[in-house]
Amino acid sequence: AQDVNSFDHIPASSWYTPRLGYRSVTPEELAKGPEDIGQPQLPVRVVRAKHLGSNPGFIIADKRDRLYLVKFDPPDFPGVETTTAQIVNRLFWGFGYNVPEDYLFKFTSADMSVDSTANIDLESVLLVFNAVAPPVNGIYRATASLLIDGIYLGPIADSGVRKDDPIDKIPHENRRILRALRGFGAFTNQTDIRIDNSLDVYQGEVGEGFVRHYLLDFGEALGGHGASHKRLWDGVKHIFSFKQMSGNFLTLGLKKEPWEDLSFTRWKSVGAFESDVFDPGEWKETYPFKPIRSALPEDNYWAAKVVAALTREHFQILADEAEYPEVGAADYFVQALVKRQAKVVDYFYHAVSPLEFVLMRADTLRLEDLGIRDIPHVDSGSYQVSWRNADNNEVLESVEVVNSKKFVDIPIPATAVQAANGYLQVHVRVVRNGVPAPRAAQIHLRKSAGGSLRVVGVAH
Repeated sequence: AQDVNSFDHIPASSWYTPRLGYRSVTPEELAKGPEDIGQPQLPVRVVRAKHLGSNPGFIIADKRDRLYLVKFDPPDFPGVETTTAQIVNRLFWGFGYNVPEDYLFKFTSADMSVDSTANIDLESVLLVFNAVAPPVNGIYRATASLLIDGIYLGPIADSGVRKDDPIDKIPHENRRILRALRGFGAFTNQTDIRIDNSLDVYQGEVGEGFVRHYLLDFGEALGGHGASHKRLWDGVKHIFSFKQMSGNFLTLGLKKEPWEDLSFTRWKSVGAFESDVFDPGEWKETYPFKPIRSALPEDNYWAAKVVAALTREHFQILADEAEYPEVGAADYFVQALVKRQAKVVDYFYHAVSPLEFVLMRADTLRLEDLGIRDIPHVDSGSYQVSWRNADNNEVLESVEVVNSKKFVDIPIPATAVQAANGYLQVHVRVVRNGVPAPRAAQIHLRKSAGGSLRVVGVAH
């Protein structure tokens, strides 16, 4: 990826703000997420209605004249979108993305009128109400998404750059912040990742502002997309695949897929969201998204580190704020997310050597083994260490280090530093149960003018 720094992190930018995994984010802060203006203040006025196609809804103005996009649950799965939209919006805010302010919004028909300047009538409003989940005791559930301020430039392309944005110089398929949607999408089952659910917005005075990049529309993550489209395979395969079609042809369609044993849960507000069959290695978005298809092990590992920073307390407060309408649904959701988190971390950590630089003291390099820290069944490891000449990758010395703690101390031989002319690569490969990781972590060391060693680069 080309948007990472020398320590293999994504720096803050108009694409990304470091949060989970980089600082403490309390459950309460995560539940608040991007909140600034707040949810709509009643009464509200409809200024536009969308009653055709999927996801009918309104554009409304509240009593402060703030504009919101309002969307509803599908009639067959009440609660599935209104819970999901808020939860996944907050999760992606925690992951560091720019997202709009999304809220669970409850109102009665008496709280809503048609704006006098709107080019719609009451009949159009009723068409929307007739196409969505009905109210309970006269109260409608909806998702209200505050419209983003700025000049709308259109969606984020999944490849290339914005030609009208002079600071967008990295092809989007080479940005880790977009490739990481592979891991985040698998965790939340956000299968509806596509350019239509993104938006580039010019913010600030013309000539003095910049383009900020947003992700939108999270209501069909978790079990929402599969429920609304009646697709139990949602998250397992693309909507169309030559590979899948060829496989079905060769086996006459007789091969049984794991997802064929799935069924919708007993909670309409959960849909088919599950954690038992879920396999992070097999997860797929519905429509192929080029950055996800370009993701490398180090990109997925970065996403998994961020996911690992979440706790059950984070999941519980998000479930509470979403107000699942069915008894037991919130508990099921929390438990499913805990299991999916464990699978994502375990799978993507094992594709690399999950070692992070901690400090350099004299001639000793200290690393942290995130596998021991974040995976419950991993309690020890050994490490194949080699010191290499940075110029030609020649192995100068090697040793195996055995360790049972999450911090690993690697001594740096003075002879290796001298042989490498002061610029040394340290390759450290994790070995679990006698099986070496597919790749080593690389730590680059340079000898300063004063003679001390300092870390100048990390790669996974």
